[in-house]
Order: sequence, then structure tokens, then C-alpha cells
Amino acid sequence: MKVAIIGKGNLGSHLHNALQPTCDMQWYGREFPTTIDADIVIVSVSDDATLKVISDVHAPFVVHTAGAVAMANLERTGVFYPLFSFTKEAVVQWKDIPFLLECSREEDMPVLEEITRLIGARAFHITSEQRTKLHAAAVMVNNFTNHLYTLAKEHCQHYDLPFEVLHAIMRQGPDKAIALGPKTAQTGPARRGDDRTIKHHLEQIQDPTTKALYELLSENIKKRYEL
Repeated sequence: MKVAIIGKGNLGSHLHNALQPTCDMQWYGREFPTTIDADIVIVSVSDDATLKVISDVHAPFVVHTAGAVAMANLERTGVFYPLFSFTKEAVVQWKDIPFLLECSREEDMPVLEEITRLIGARAFHITSEQRTKLHAAAVMVNNFTNHLYTLAKEHCQHYDLPFEVLHAIMRQGPDKAIALGPKTAQTGPARRGDDRTIKHHLEQIQDPTTKALYELLSENIKKRYEL
């Protein structure tokens, strides 16, 4: 299969490396020809640039990888979105990654399914409306939790505490939430209604934004469990 990728960022790089052994590849960065001879062109650029790049490309079948961007209004187009957080330096286990697929023509779906198979990932047929809702949930479980890791690390640094002692519980949390379900897996002072511990923690957190977020999340957890 002749595959062209536009985009040399985190995801574009991983897709290129995964498909190169089995496909006839073309790989472009910011500069790309407007006419591309390929069975499929995968546009993997920023959300803001996605639709503009797609409109500039003339090819039989053009898809994009953006989670929050609707399918383009073209005769033969689609979405090839891996619901995962990619970093160039990190090793990717493709077998664990879901690809959310959508096509303007049902006849083109086998092409996306075949590319997903070649990568070794899992394919799911998801509409644009469903995908944007899943993307919002993905931001909550991944981006927001990572931001909390950043705040926790800064808190440790403020008190000259070793952040690595939190690594075990950072790894445990996601696995337990998947195994038990997040509501059942919830623990901690807010889940117990332990206001004394919460008050003590708030006295120790120095950053006002972090303190406000800690208080907001604690109140939300207590309300969720009617404490």
C-alpha cells in the first residue's frame, strides 16, 4: 500500500516508523506537494491546521488524526485517530492502542482497517460526534491527571521531598481504576469524609492555585459520595 504522511511531530513520527516496514511510504513536514500519488494521505498536524492542510492536498483519499476535529467535507475523506498520548522519545505498544475510524464512504473503511492491522492496533468505528465526546474524556483522564502530577512534584520540590516515592502510587492508580472501575477505586481523605486531614493538607500547600484545586476536587469527591 502507498501511504503518505503529512506531519513530523510526535504522532506522525510514530506512524511513519510503524508503517515503513510494510508500506511504500512518503513522509512530509511543513513543506509538501499539493498533489500526492498515494492510496491514502494521513494528515497529522495541529488541530488548528488540520482542515487547511486537507483542503490543500489533492489525493484520492485523505484522512486526519485529530481527535477534536470533525471529518472534512470532501467526497473521499475520513478520520484515523489513535486515542493515546504520543511522545517521540517514548516506546509505543501499538497492540494496546485504540484507533477511532470514520469514513465519508463506507467502501474506504477497509483501507483504514488494513492500516490499523499493519500497525498492530485495535480499530473502532466511531462518528465525529462520538469522537469529540471521547476526546473530552481523554483530556480528563490523561492531561488533567498529568497536570496534577506536575503540581504534586512542585509541592515536593518546595519541601525538598523525593518525588520518586510517589511513583508506585502513580502507577497503581490507573490500573486499579481500570480493574475496579473509577468510582469503586476512589480512596483518600475526601472519600472518607476526613475533614481534619483535608484541613491539615490545605495548611501545608503553599501555592494558592494548587490549594484551590485541592479544595475544589475534595468537595467534588465528597459530594459524589454524599459525604
